[in-house]
Amino acid sequence: MKIWKSLLVLIALLALGWGGYTLYQTYFSSRSINNLELISSEAAFTFETNSADQAWNELVTHPVWDLLSQLPAMEALAQQLVALDSLTGHAGMVTKALRNKQITVSYHATGIDSFDLLYALNFGNQSAPDFLENFRSELAEKGQFKSRKYSDQGILEYIDASNNPKWTLTTLGNVLLISSTSFLIEEAIRLYLDPTQPNLSSTLDPNSASPSSLGRLILTSKGTSRLLAGISSDRENGFIRELASQDYSVALNLMLEENQIQLKGPVSFLDEVRFLPSVKANFPDFEKLISNNTLALTQINLPDIFQAQQLQNRSFVPKSTLSGEFQAKLLDRGFLDNFTAEQYLLKLENRGNQQNNLILLLKSNNPEQTWAYLNEFRNESDDLSRDFYRDNEILFFPEEELPAHLFSGKFWGFPQSHLTLLGEILVVANSASGMKMFLDDYYTGNTWIKAKANDPSPKSISPAAGYSKTFFLPKIWNQWTREANPSWSTFLQKYASVFRSFSYLTFRINEFSDRSEATILLPFQGEEAKEKSTTPTMVLAPNQEIKFDHPLTFGPRSVLNFNDKTQDLVLQDEQNTFFLVSSAGQTVFTKELSGPIVSEVFQIDYYKNGKLQLLFATADQVHGIDRLGNSLPGFPFSLGNEKITHLNLVDYDNSKDYRYFLATGSGNLWLTDRSGEKLEGWNPLALKETLLKAPEHIRVPGMGDYMVAQGKSGKLHLLNRRGERQEGGPIDFGAEITTSLAITKDKTPFQIQGISQSGELIRSGFSGEINYRNQLIKDNRDDRFELLSDQSELTYLILVRQFNKTLILDNQEKQLFSLPQSGAQLIFRYFDFGANRRLLAVTDPEQGFGYLYDLQGTLLTQPPLESEGPMQILHRVSEGQYAIYTRSGNSTFQYLMPD
Repeated sequence: MKIWKSLLVLIALLALGWGGYTLYQTYFSSRSINNLELISSEAAFTFETNSADQAWNELVTHPVWDLLSQLPAMEALAQQLVALDSLTGHAGMVTKALRNKQITVSYHATGIDSFDLLYALNFGNQSAPDFLENFRSELAEKGQFKSRKYSDQGILEYIDASNNPKWTLTTLGNVLLISSTSFLIEEAIRLYLDPTQPNLSSTLDPNSASPSSLGRLILTSKGTSRLLAGISSDRENGFIRELASQDYSVALNLMLEENQIQLKGPVSFLDEVRFLPSVKANFPDFEKLISNNTLALTQINLPDIFQAQQLQNRSFVPKSTLSGEFQAKLLDRGFLDNFTAEQYLLKLENRGNQQNNLILLLKSNNPEQTWAYLNEFRNESDDLSRDFYRDNEILFFPEEELPAHLFSGKFWGFPQSHLTLLGEILVVANSASGMKMFLDDYYTGNTWIKAKANDPSPKSISPAAGYSKTFFLPKIWNQWTREANPSWSTFLQKYASVFRSFSYLTFRINEFSDRSEATILLPFQGEEAKEKSTTPTMVLAPNQEIKFDHPLTFGPRSVLNFNDKTQDLVLQDEQNTFFLVSSAGQTVFTKELSGPIVSEVFQIDYYKNGKLQLLFATADQVHGIDRLGNSLPGFPFSLGNEKITHLNLVDYDNSKDYRYFLATGSGNLWLTDRSGEKLEGWNPLALKETLLKAPEHIRVPGMGDYMVAQGKSGKLHLLNRRGERQEGGPIDFGAEITTSLAITKDKTPFQIQGISQSGELIRSGFSGEINYRNQLIKDNRDDRFELLSDQSELTYLILVRQFNKTLILDNQEKQLFSLPQSGAQLIFRYFDFGANRRLLAVTDPEQGFGYLYDLQGTLLTQPPLESEGPMQILHRVSEGQYAIYTRSGNSTFQYLMPD
């Protein structure tokens, strides 16, 4: 029994001794630590190197330094190193201290939108306190040190000769830490005293190797979210929340290549996802669809849809009612089974008022079944939920965040969804205007498959990657500048030319047998970036001039040649002769008409065979003419003694069963079928007032079909397809509305805007309620206001016509610039081709001059173009130029201007 008691006493003594030794080693002994143990896991980024002197020398001799040295942070770092060396007597003390030591430079949030650096120098087996004492003695004459304690750890505050606090320093074990912010030193002390707290070292993959010869960049999802939250004006946006909800890190070794910065290393990921790419992936199928107007792209390319579903966004909180509906009507029926894991999310350029155009591309192995599921969900008899554009049926889903509910929280940012099918690819847009812009780019060939040879965008995507996120910096920089908070926006604007010298930034993940590897690529232009000068004024000579026998009164209007896909021109002279002219300048046919054309010229596929005919109206007749100049069956037709003032083309369901929507001078509306037969309810429908613009058919998502007519009384009449009054109509905007209303379709619900001559801006929805009124500033009693819609009627400008100038305001009522031209006779046209491709065309018919401006007010052409009528501008994407059509006297002109 005594032996057992002795054994128990011995074991207790050993345990007590071991615990005491451990406590001593942890809290009282000077333990050997790694710099990363003293850095928060929420650091915005950390750069670690064991060869700081070599890394610095290679950086400053590399071509990228010409760019980076323009940034104040890099310039300050270089100056600080020189200053430190000079302070220590130019003895190379700093260089010697850095050589073969673990150095870390980490960037931390110190406030809502402020950040600072923490430098850590690891002395290994050498004594950090000895170095600090030597350093302190060298600096004693140039400033002073004040000492204090934090949690019993000594801290030095260095104050320069001007009594300005400069640095806070401390040594923790074998590590010297320096920062201009004492908060970061105190945070490091807390991590030192309590090693159980999460630190940067604990977040890394255990297989992460030591830094390469130049060093490595360490990023964490939470740290990146803190950085973006500090820069963004919207700290709670979806991308920031998604990053903050994840728990992954990467340690990327730095490589400086000829015209590219590359960082590569292992990634630790919270989700158990293997990033092996699909062996059946076919990236060229997507290249045919990805728009050249793409600002950013997210790629998922995994073996199957079930692997892709493992990649989750934990910050997304689904709505239980919607989740249940999607689960019952789609997911439980096997909706996802038809999809591959090739998924691409595009962020497109802004268009109109739509600031966040998103397009999701999903590949289906059974597209017909996929579309059938979606049709059944929406109910095929529900006309409120479908529309047509460029021969594509588009389904409308008003349900919020449809893609995120279906795909594990990914692909957020869809307050509504518009869906169409292109071959095997399901296209999902978050706005009606975004879908139309995407389809326009697809059908005009403005896609990656036809990108210019020097365009780096398609090269940024690797089909071998399982995941990638890419930002095209020259294109997206303006949007980032707008989305940044004021303190960062100025910085981003000032140094935009530096960052735009990098073609793109891509983060991708590749899977190998033993690891997941992340890569960041930053290609750059070799020469030093320079601030762009203002847009130069160009001297344009006509590329083509076509002469006629008599002065022209209508056109030029461009129409598609269905044979070779070029653009023909439609014109009319003062003798009422109608001309169709080919792109080569050859007259295709002429036709004598009874009077001037009073409508736009439309193209119809009357025989439903892909061949296009022309439709337009004079005051007496509606004309349908084929490409040989022959009238279509039943054309021309008239409305008896009625004088036609307006014509519009209607095709409800993209079936080519056309309706012709007409208004007459006696205040009547007429609707005819494709052959000109008057339809019941419209034979005629008496409004008892003339119209300011052509009546039109509008399909309002979630509300249905509206036949809309704006009368000169200021009323907007809302009718259904049978000619019956719609609820909410007519909307009375007031008799002072004497110019066309703007019906913008870039958001749901659609908005109707009008402005009175005296400058009161009025908005309404299709429910009929006036929901906004604002009196704009009026400088002079005689100022006259009007709205100017763009060519697609997605947005508008506000014109203020004054006696000696014209003011141009955007749709947020902010003045953009003023023009020296004035007068009621001026003709304005506004063209919005996205991003910075927005043009204002001004014609002075009295002088015969045409002017082109960008929206900064820069005159783009000098001398003026020859123009006496409305200008037409086409954006030729593949050629990188604008085609500008004008008329003057007996001639029509084509000018070409670089994009």
